[in-house]
Amino acid sequence: MSEDGTLTTQLVLLADDNEEMSTVIEDMLDFLGFEVAVARDGRTAVEMAAANAYTLILMDIEMPVMDGLAAAEAIRLREQADLTPAVPILGITGHTDRGTHLLCQRAGMNDVLTKPFLMVQLEEKVKAACGARLN
Repeated sequence: MSEDGTLTTQLVLLADDNEEMSTVIEDMLDFLGFEVAVARDGRTAVEMAAANAYTLILMDIEMPVMDGLAAAEAIRLREQADLTPAVPILGITGHTDRGTHLLCQRAGMNDVLTKPFLMVQLEEKVKAACGARLN
């Protein structure tokens, strides 16, 4: 982060098994000034989160191999075990019910974006999660 509080080049992990959806989200994040790494399943997301320093993780909650809820829990457990700062995790889901949002919260996610979402909604959630102004 620069001295004026704006984000400099930051790396975001996008975990989503839907190629079309992830391409749209990647384009949005690119527009917001982020570099994006993509995981197609939860287990890969956990491995990537352990190996790299991300500014933010966007996690689809329904993926193969390991779902996003289990992946978020695994990331939080690793952070606690390693005594490392928690990376903000935004859940991504098509479910609008309060129960799903509660499950995301219990899994350690900071907030949830409901699909489909607009650029302004993504920007708002990213700003809140990262605690910084975007360029």
